[in-house]
Amino acid sequence: MILKTKLIDPLKELQLDGFTKLNELLKINHHSPTSSSMPEGVYAFRYLFSTQEQRREFDGNANMAAGVAVNDAIQWHYSHDIWSFNPNQRKLAPHKNTKLSKEEAVAKAMEKFMEYVPVNDKDREKKEHFQETIPQTIQQGFLAFEKLGILNSQKIVAEDSINHIDPRLSLPIVGRTDVHFTDFNVSERSDAASSHSISSDAPFLSVCELKTSWQRPGKVKKDGTRSFASAKLPSTPLVNHLQQLAFYCFSLRKLNQVFPCLIYLTADDHIIFTEKNCADLEIQNLNNYYEQLVRNCIRKERLLSRYIDLEEPEMILKEIAKDVEPGFDHQFYWNIGSKHLARAKKIWSEI
Repeated sequence: MILKTKLIDPLKELQLDGFTKLNELLKINHHSPTSSSMPEGVYAFRYLFSTQEQRREFDGNANMAAGVAVNDAIQWHYSHDIWSFNPNQRKLAPHKNTKLSKEEAVAKAMEKFMEYVPVNDKDREKKEHFQETIPQTIQQGFLAFEKLGILNSQKIVAEDSINHIDPRLSLPIVGRTDVHFTDFNVSERSDAASSHSISSDAPFLSVCELKTSWQRPGKVKKDGTRSFASAKLPSTPLVNHLQQLAFYCFSLRKLNQVFPCLIYLTADDHIIFTEKNCADLEIQNLNNYYEQLVRNCIRKERLLSRYIDLEEPEMILKEIAKDVEPGFDHQFYWNIGSKHLARAKKIWSEI
């Protein structure tokens, strides 16, 4: 008699058990599109050496706060559902959004932006300057999304929580979309449907990532005010943005024909990258960017798996610090405030 049993790879089981243990010791239980692109030293400090409470203490900057304001205004104006934390269920869940008019959305976004506390004098000057250009940037966002036909959609979702399991990874990849919306048989996309296995009667799911570019501070003028250079739109999408969009498209395309969109905004203009004007967003190329993201995650899991046999968090962290370079020359990543930068430098000075 032949018994039908499911074969279990003992090495895979050991790896999964090990990551369960690492989660208990280091509180690391998922990847994200953002963390996957970080250099290993930066990733280690932010997600292994720092608690969630400590990460919340990292310095922000006016550019980030302005980007959030733009995203918020667009979501508040268009979305039917916005995912947010449900305190009763203690998890992210969709909530019905009462749509705001464009004027109301801009005003609410600016009110939220004004709560941002600058970290230094230059950041304060940026905040003051961005108060003038955020509303203009939001208006560019409205123009971009309406060019994409968002007003024709009966289902617009923002901040959707995506929990995706790739069989090559021990940990899931978790992220949140900016905006995605459903279109049915949009005429200008009918050609795209014929080139894929999904029926042309299936709905298109436009998956949109929104990025903003802000004016750069220049020299201080004779009158004591600071000059600002105009923000520029990119001529091609950034690689980390392509990887991020690829992850969302790969995760969401099981039931829909996905239409990827990468939108860049400035106060004066906008550009929309789609598969029609950007080869990087063609499905086969987007798959390659998804593979890049997964490989980044695999490298981080290989790093972590070296320490599965150690029993104490301090022992694991000490060994990790020995094996990765902090990369303090990456100013973008280490602009986290003097307190936490000093803590990071102390960690690597003691190995």
